[in-house]
Amino acid sequence: MTALLALLLAPLFSGTVKWLKARLTHRQGPSPLMEYRNLAKLWRKVWVVPYPTTPLFLLGPIMALLGTLGALALLPVLPGLAFRGDFLLALYLLGLGRFFQMLAALDAGSSFGAQGSYREGVVTVLAEPGTLMALAGAVLLGEGFSLSGLPQLGVENSLVLLLALASLALALLAEGARMPVDDPTTHLELTMIHEAQVLDHSGPLLALYELAGSLKMLFYAGLMALLLPGSKPLVFLGVVGAWVLALAYLETYGVKLRYLRLPDFLSYNTLFGVLALLGAIWRF
Repeated sequence: MTALLALLLAPLFSGTVKWLKARLTHRQGPSPLMEYRNLAKLWRKVWVVPYPTTPLFLLGPIMALLGTLGALALLPVLPGLAFRGDFLLALYLLGLGRFFQMLAALDAGSSFGAQGSYREGVVTVLAEPGTLMALAGAVLLGEGFSLSGLPQLGVENSLVLLLALASLALALLAEGARMPVDDPTTHLELTMIHEAQVLDHSGPLLALYELAGSLKMLFYAGLMALLLPGSKPLVFLGVVGAWVLALAYLETYGVKLRYLRLPDFLSYNTLFGVLALLGAIWRF
């Protein structure tokens, strides 16, 4: 159910961010609903496959979307699957989709695809351990070692969960390819990370990538919503709305970090994750 809700919201989420960014620069901007029309237009187009490529080129976008949907299906924002260790499966379903995305970019044989895949791998190595430790710390404070038993932010666990929320926020920026880690609007070859991997895809394949990128950010927003008190569907919508504002302001007034500075920035994600895990173990 959560995956279906996110699938419906994803184009509105990315479309509203683009609309708000335009309004902040005193432009009218596209309608927040434009992304639905863009996806429909891409779906009607014929894709172009570089030669020679293997089935991996077609499998990359499909696995990127299915992996993200599988991870979202494990989020108990709405009733769904729940079992011990489901948070590990959710993170590694995202990793599986990312792995096939990198393989598809390499399969095209372009220098941009290889460069983007390498940089994506570096960002993943820097961001994933902190995210895993932060989520593990939150799970240890809950019940059942599952996402459905995550604790809600309160006085007794405020330090650990605030650290976990900070780590998840940095993970969203990194995994979603947003500022200051990546610029979703650039096509400058020296700075591209995510865009370099999808340059060779078109039509329905590109639509799958666009949808998977928005869904990935909603996944991290859903994880943050699970740690906050209140009705989970309403809190989830509130967190999504907060991220619309945050991304629009960050990408309007912020700047992208140099690639060589990313390890410094993402080290905070690891730091927050380590502290959250230690806090859950030692109960400070």
